[in-house]
Amino acid sequence: MTPDPARKLAKRAVAQIAMLSAQLLLGMAVNLIGLPKEASGTSKIATTVFLVLHVGIAVGLLVGSLLAIRLARAVGPHFVRDTRIGAAVITATAVAGVLAFVRDNNWWSYAMTVGFLLAFLLYGAMFVYAGRQAKG
Repeated sequence: MTPDPARKLAKRAVAQIAMLSAQLLLGMAVNLIGLPKEASGTSKIATTVFLVLHVGIAVGLLVGSLLAIRLARAVGPHFVRDTRIGAAVITATAVAGVLAFVRDNNWWSYAMTVGFLLAFLLYGAMFVYAGRQAKG
């Protein structure tokens, strides 16, 4: 028997929260060490690895937000709305990340932090409410 859609959505929300948590830690590591162009030796290798993982997880978050929208369609219209907002926040946060890197401007980094917080709260609430609906 396949799990009900609300349970699947709750699991997707947990996956998003896990990726968001990893994003925060990797982003802070890059912030503390510096960008690859600002580091040398072992630090440069470490920050490059952290930055590549940070970008890879960003792609995973974007894909995960689309999967959440797809799952939400079977759960209810309010979940579809919330998952679309989540996808928009994740997209805007990714754009802020690209701009922070390209423009070397800390305000874009701040925007990433705001986006992280909004997404974390949104997917956290989604986990709670989808989980409640799954229990019926």
